[in-house]
Amino acid sequence: MSIPLLIDSIGATEWARLFVLQMIGQFASIIVGFGWGATGPSLVASLPEQKRRQFLLDSVVARVPLLIGVVPVAAGIGVVLGADPLAALTAAFAYAVPGIGAAWFFIGTNRPLALLAFDALPAVLGQVVALIAVVFAPTLQSYLWAIVIATSVGVCGGLAFALSRADGARLRRTRRAELSATMRTQFAGLATVLFGNLSTMGPVIIVDIVMKPVLPVFAAVDKLYRYGILVLAPILQAVQGWVPEAGRSQVRARARITLLVGLGIGVIGGGLFAVLATPVSIPLTVGKAVIPWEIGVIAGVGFGAECVGQIVGLAGLVALRKERELARSSVAAAVIGLLVMIPAALIVGLTGVIAVIALSAIAVAVYRSVVLVRAAQVWDGVGDTARVESDVSGDGGEAVSDRGRPARDADEPPVA
Repeated sequence: MSIPLLIDSIGATEWARLFVLQMIGQFASIIVGFGWGATGPSLVASLPEQKRRQFLLDSVVARVPLLIGVVPVAAGIGVVLGADPLAALTAAFAYAVPGIGAAWFFIGTNRPLALLAFDALPAVLGQVVALIAVVFAPTLQSYLWAIVIATSVGVCGGLAFALSRADGARLRRTRRAELSATMRTQFAGLATVLFGNLSTMGPVIIVDIVMKPVLPVFAAVDKLYRYGILVLAPILQAVQGWVPEAGRSQVRARARITLLVGLGIGVIGGGLFAVLATPVSIPLTVGKAVIPWEIGVIAGVGFGAECVGQIVGLAGLVALRKERELARSSVAAAVIGLLVMIPAALIVGLTGVIAVIALSAIAVAVYRSVVLVRAAQVWDGVGDTARVESDVSGDGGEAVSDRGRPARDADEPPVA
């Protein structure tokens, strides 16, 4: 409902500008989250209940300074790309502040109602209020202020609720040495999500600079892609909690099942995306940014591969302590994909950009699936405890130490 209403109120060009600012702000949110959005659910689920709130508090202490530093930079990028300075600053804060939230904590501690109340509902209600505001005052700024208020209330309320829960433990001041050690363990998860999102933000910047007239069409493709990820999110979150909850003895078997789940969801989701992208884009964009059939099909293939890569990587590989392999795949896909995308955009146009995105998703899905199968075989043959302990503790260089908590990956909180 929001897209056609926004396009009708502020125009397709201004809506495309909002799309760019959203991408920049959401990328900033990944930096602010510093990997906790990726590693948090699995890590907090593996902790004793008495240590969970302290783990959350430590993460907040680490993330707030990042928010303060990152928001001005994100706003500056928006201004460079042509946005109004005040709109760029408002958007940067609105979409970056969820990075300090407790959504991942609610996922890892199995609190779906809290996730609904403090993450989903503020986003939905904020969107409704923002749309009402933009009808009466059809400017981008009126829309963004409503989003800022809603997200801030949700984040603050969620943190207050999570940190006030009685668990028999007393919160203490975060020690700098412990915090530094914890943040070092987050780099694998941060790299995974950061470069994974770089591969989605990069194309936006390239299209905005090289092919600005088709930016609304690319925005429509990206919006449908992200709505698909929203549908994938609860499935992914359920699998993330299900794989480790039965204990180490069942991790290998359950991790293998994530490959089957990923393939099934990928085939269904990718097929539906390919078939429905074009007809859905007509009413969605009021006919002003219709997705061509060939682009819809290519994007559908990419979305199917994305489903496989996320489920296999964020649920299966993390459970097997292969976070570094997860990060490597994201980094390689982002760097190589962006290097190839620039000539593809110049030579082939928008179709080339979408094709590169799809091929990158396929490569990541294949690589993570191969790593999962091999890692599961290693766990299979671990008859001696020493070998298991070596793999889990990271002595073999394959994973982050259990003491620092394994860096897991949950691809980015859902975004509307």
